[in-house]
Amino acid sequence: MLIHPTDKWLREWLDQRQTSNQVSSSSKNTIGNKLSPYFSSFSASSIQSHLLQHGMFDPDTEEKQIEEWLSQPFHRKAGKALKKCQEMWNGPDTNVFILPSNENISEFKRWYNSNAGLSFPDKLLLFLQKRATNTEILALVIHEYSHICRLHHFSKPENEYTVLDAIMLEGTAEWLVRKHVGEKAGNKRINWLSDTELQQLWERWVTPYISITRDHPRHDTIMYGAPGTPKNIGYLIGFNIVARFMKQKKLSGQALLKMKKEDILSAAQLK
Repeated sequence: MLIHPTDKWLREWLDQRQTSNQVSSSSKNTIGNKLSPYFSSFSASSIQSHLLQHGMFDPDTEEKQIEEWLSQPFHRKAGKALKKCQEMWNGPDTNVFILPSNENISEFKRWYNSNAGLSFPDKLLLFLQKRATNTEILALVIHEYSHICRLHHFSKPENEYTVLDAIMLEGTAEWLVRKHVGEKAGNKRINWLSDTELQQLWERWVTPYISITRDHPRHDTIMYGAPGTPKNIGYLIGFNIVARFMKQKKLSGQALLKMKKEDILSAAQLK
């Protein structure tokens, strides 16, 4: 597991800001520039933009907030949680980048306590608020690292992952968070559905789009929501499917992460 020295990056960035006494256009893409070697097909500005959309701190954040974030031992705490997950699931090594979150986004604050993350087959990013608790860090690590494990077991070109892959990925992650951290942990929009409710949501939001891939505009609408589409409907459906599967099979988390999506889906008996 390689946890990159993002705290050093942030200190260098703060020094640059203090020297120039302003947030320059180049410093706005500092994190994007640092991450460019790990996103070979994208420019620094597009990387930066993507991370900002998913909860990373804004370059205009006050220095005092970044300094407060840097005073916390987040690298050590997250590293400990990652080691625990890797040993528990016999998971792969990966690149890890830990950064402050944007605590000014009301939706992130309300539903995720201003903690967020992103996972890719070869790396994961954790965005933590400056007062993130040990429990919040563990929940986020479990969620994101479970993605790394599942992507490792079911590897394929990124443009071939479907919305059903995403639904199972998120459902598995949310189930594991609740198993290891507690029912109140994880995405606050997720709740238990009756069989009838699950069937209705499946037919309305998944059946017509089950094979669309990540580049289809409907993919993110189903997973994250949009006007006319419930928030995180893909997460909600995925969690309830995985919960039904695990109630029947009672497998270990490691076994769940290796389970084919078709086998998990069959437990829900959806039409």
